[in-house]
Amino acid sequence: MENENEKLLEVDQIIFETFEMIEQEREQKLVNLIIEIIVSSTLKEYYEKGN
Repeated sequence: MENENEKLLEVDQIIFETFEMIEQEREQKLVNLIIEIIVSSTLKEYYEKGN
């Protein structure tokens, strides 16, 4: 029974770590998207002012 509990705890830990990793990747993608939007907007503004 104790061995079974250890396995369950191990599986729970793996699930938690995987969830955390996925969440970090999603946050990083969101940050990258926001940066891309800001840079694109800024470059467009500078281009329009230059003409």
